[in-house]
Formats: sequence, C-alpha cells, structure tokens
Amino acid sequence: MPNLPTILVGLGVLALFVAIIARGIYNRKRGKGGCSCGCDQCPGRDLCHPKEEK
Repeated sequence: MPNLPTILVGLGVLALFVAIIARGIYNRKRGKGGCSCGCDQCPGRDLCHPKEEK
C-alpha cells in the first residue's frame, strides 16, 4: 500500500484540526474568550460574552 504514509499524515492533521475546534467549542460554552487580551475595551466583547437576559 504505497499511500499509507500519506493517509496516516492526513489522519493526524485531521485529528489535530478536530481537537482544536472541539477545544474552542468547549471554551466558548464556558464563557472563555478566544483571544488572550482583556475584554474591557474589546469591540467584539458581545460576541464572546453575550449579555444574559433576565
């Protein structure tokens, strides 16, 4: 099977991509932002931290 190394590398890259996406979803559900800067002056604050309706 001459394509086995290519398939294995492709599966490794796919696994890494899925892990990154899953971690982002996990963090977003727990209210953590995607960037490492403070949110006080961020223009996209409402995207990461939506206001909860009472």
